[in-house]
Amino acid sequence: MWLKTFPVPEESPARHVRDLRICTGGRHHVPEEFFEYTQWFSNVERVCLVGCGEAPPLRRPSLWRLPQSATSLLVNTDAITLVQVRDAMAQLPNLDNLSLLGFLVAVNRKELVGIGAVLKGRFGGKLMLYGEYVDEDVINMLLEVPTGLGFTELQTSCTPERFPSAVRLAEACGKTLLKLSHLHRKPCPSS
Repeated sequence: MWLKTFPVPEESPARHVRDLRICTGGRHHVPEEFFEYTQWFSNVERVCLVGCGEAPPLRRPSLWRLPQSATSLLVNTDAITLVQVRDAMAQLPNLDNLSLLGFLVAVNRKELVGIGAVLKGRFGGKLMLYGEYVDEDVINMLLEVPTGLGFTELQTSCTPERFPSAVRLAEACGKTLLKLSHLHRKPCPSS
């Protein structure tokens, strides 16, 4: 819809947008061509990748671009991999606040070794990890950030078997952490 309404990006109201929500899966996902226009969203503070379903348009992370002005990233989708989440984070040099919710598409674990080493950001605001994101692979990625983690607030929600990963993360932020919240979830009984 945006591309049809504003075919000339420099004449669009994109510079006024502060919160950019991108649907990453399902019937109403954003077309990949949209990422050619994101440079015009020069004042975005928060990027949200949301959605569910199969056939995510973000098949080729090297082709999609996010506004570098963003300081906050929320991922709430079951249509992308941890590598794609990392690729989104890597595009945001001013990233301070991070929220990861929902489910991850499985990848070969060999692809995950050392994936956090390319991340740069302040990582000094709020970190929210819920569900599958309270996971050893996600925690390892965050602990590999070369500049370290300086989150002042941490919120986690997970089942008992994932709790040790949440503790590792809290310990890594121990010198800067001012607020810690954890929701202990019981596993859903299988049918």
